[in-house]
Amino acid sequence: MGRRIEQNRRISSDRVRKIRKQKSKILIALEGKNKTEKTYFSNFEDGTKSYNISYAKGNNTDPLNLVQMLIKQIENMGLDLQDDDMAYCIFDTDTNPDKNKIINEAIQLAKKNNIKIITSSPCVELWFLLHYDYTTSNMSNEEVIKRLKKFYPKYEKNVNIYPDIIKNLDKAIERAKKLEKYQLDNNRRIGTVEANPNTEFYKIVEYLIKKG
Repeated sequence: MGRRIEQNRRISSDRVRKIRKQKSKILIALEGKNKTEKTYFSNFEDGTKSYNISYAKGNNTDPLNLVQMLIKQIENMGLDLQDDDMAYCIFDTDTNPDKNKIINEAIQLAKKNNIKIITSSPCVELWFLLHYDYTTSNMSNEEVIKRLKKFYPKYEKNVNIYPDIIKNLDKAIERAKKLEKYQLDNNRRIGTVEANPNTEFYKIVEYLIKKG
């Protein structure tokens, strides 16, 4: 009897180890010490998911340097981006047209290395704003935050806004896709300063939800 229990425990442990091994790895590179996105993504990590999220180390704010840093860490971690692992590079375009050149170089390098680029024009707060409102108005970072605070007065950088806006997630995704179509219809390339406002944040959110 004792031997059978011990054998069942061993089988159970083997199954747990197998399940853990099957979890895919998602590596995310963020600008500088930005904790806004980390705080947001923490809501997708509860130990029951089929993936584990980790963050590339470093304080780079330049998009090209972010991608280069990510490539090194993908190799160090042994991620298989041809299989079930994923690597995302997330950054804001801001509003200075001079940034377009470096963004384009980052996008091209990312494509060659199977890295997904997620941009927000001008900033990630646009994604939060789309949970409440749709607009095609070209805005600065400060204007986006000011508009967001009309709907969410307590917003500050690094605040965990997710629990308060999750109820509007489907609407935000719908608006983000609509906004992307608007920019493309007006011949603006996604990921450039000119494609303002626009955010690709919905893409990683949809992936995480579907991945479950």
